[in-house]
Order: sequence, then structure tokens, then C-alpha cells
Amino acid sequence: MKRHTKILLAVPFLFLTANLSPASPAQAQDAAPEEEDADKAPTPEEVLAAAPAEHWLPIPVNDLLVMTLPDDAEGNSRQAVIQLLPARLSGGHVRNIRTFARARWWDGTVIYRVSKGFVTQFGGTPLSKPMPKNLETVPESEYYNAAIGERRNRDMAALKAAVDYSNTYQGTEIRPLMKIIYENFGAKVGFGAGWPVGITDKGSYPLLCRGSLSPAHYDPPDTGTGSELSVITGEQARGLDTKFGNIGRVIAGLEHLVNLPLGTEGGGFYADKSQHVPIQSIRLASELPVADQPRYEYLASYSPSLLKYIDAHGGYGNICTVPVPIRKVAE
Repeated sequence: MKRHTKILLAVPFLFLTANLSPASPAQAQDAAPEEEDADKAPTPEEVLAAAPAEHWLPIPVNDLLVMTLPDDAEGNSRQAVIQLLPARLSGGHVRNIRTFARARWWDGTVIYRVSKGFVTQFGGTPLSKPMPKNLETVPESEYYNAAIGERRNRDMAALKAAVDYSNTYQGTEIRPLMKIIYENFGAKVGFGAGWPVGITDKGSYPLLCRGSLSPAHYDPPDTGTGSELSVITGEQARGLDTKFGNIGRVIAGLEHLVNLPLGTEGGGFYADKSQHVPIQSIRLASELPVADQPRYEYLASYSPSLLKYIDAHGGYGNICTVPVPIRKVAE
């Protein structure tokens, strides 16, 4: 269905590591004063409010897509804003996405799959409408890291077996898995240019967190064009890194793509076309009238405020747990 993008990133990184060992009694005692002072620590909202203007960087308007669905049953508008991976971090799929958007190709296509806690999938195929010209054929090597993928699968299987054993026979209640697997398969994690990334000795790749978009495709060597996209909506998709592509993320309006009737067929597909959710339009924000162009900023990856924000959330467990803060610029 989808794969993942592996692109070298020439940007500063904020590296994160997790101490996964149980605390000794002495360590627990040492930590007690900090716990007593926890109520004095700033909240995440207070950290963001105190972040100076220079810690916030603009998201280029030409990296934004605006996706519009019909109004809901109460007449409320439904719109999602998608941030594309910037050119220096992305490859052929993102260039294809821009081609589809400029051609207004998605107008009149549909959301046809809603799988709880996994993905919402939308778009069309060459059978539904003619494809735009000059689409790129993306090689599988651009986004698929077989070695890391295979190692992750082995490590996750071994880790799950250990956790299941502990929970069953030792009553430990170790959960959830995703908080403790990242350092187990040869990749560190961090933030680069406002994006969560995995870093290995051979390069870096954007991670598929909740809200990320991944191109759908058939069995290899097919890699898909980007005409069909899946929005990651839950932790079940955490195992897709290095296997499935990444073209960007939803930064506003994700609820409109999550709070939809669930598909009842296998994989969450809608059983009947009457259940499909129509897409009115998907536009590059830079092609909208200036007054309608959304403006957003993100908290810089090198910013001390980002570290404070993560700490205010209770520290680092899973890099996807605390997304990089993004705020809408006042009109």
C-alpha cells in the first residue's frame, strides 16, 4: 500500500535519547525532590507563550496544501492544511503531489478507507480519471531501507515476546511497546528542520507519526504516483518507518480526517461507494488568493524552547508523542 522516504538531511538536529532502565531505589529517592517541585514547572502552554519570536520560523506558503471537504451535517466547514516535506528533504513523490495539486486532479475524488487507529486513505487511480503529464516514477530505493526494516521487525518481535512473557508470568504490565523500541534497530531519533527524523550512519529519513501522509501503491516494484494518499491516524502505523513513503503531515484540521464513519470491509475500506466522502478540492496554498492563504510557524529544532516544551510534557518516550509545535499566524 505505501512505503517510506529515506533522504539525507543537511540540517541541524536535536537528538533525543530515552533512559529505559528501571530506576534504582537510590535513584528514586534522588528524584523525589524534583517530583515535589513538579507543580512549579511551566506547562507546555506556558513554554510556548514564553518562547521568543526568533524561536519561531515561518512555514513557506508554497509548502502548504489546503484540502476542503463538504460541510458537515451541522453546516460546519471542514478543511485540513497539509505541510509538504520541503524540497531539500523530499523526493519524487512530493514533486508529483505538487503536479497533482496544480492540475486540480483531486477535485471530485473521494475518501474511501477509514481504518480505526491506522489510516484514512483518499484519492483516485488512472481508472477514475486521466493522470497529469510529467509524473515521476519514483524508484523504490529512494524510500525503502530493507536492512533497517528487517532489523526492526526482528527486534519488535523479540521485544514483544519479552514483554508478553513479563506481563503474563511476572505481572509487570509493561506498556506500550512503541516507547521503548526506537534505540533497538540502529537508528537514533531527533528533530531536523521541524520534522521528526531517524538518523543512521547511512543517512536520515522522516518518521511517520500521527498526521503524516504516505503514498499508496501496489506490490513492488510499483511505488505509486502519489495519486492515492494515506493519512496516519494512530499508533498502529508506527511500524511503517523505512518501509513506507512520507510526503508531509496534516498541521490543521486532522479531526476532519479522523472523525469519519469507519469502513466495515477488510482494512477499513468502505463497503459501498455511497459511503465515500467526497473531496471538493486540494489546492497549493500559494495558488489561493492572498487573503485566503494560511500562514503558520513552527518552533525551530535548534530552539532551547523546544527542549523546554518536551520537558514540560514529561520528557521523551516516543518521538511522536510530542510533535513539534506549530501555530497559526494571526491574520
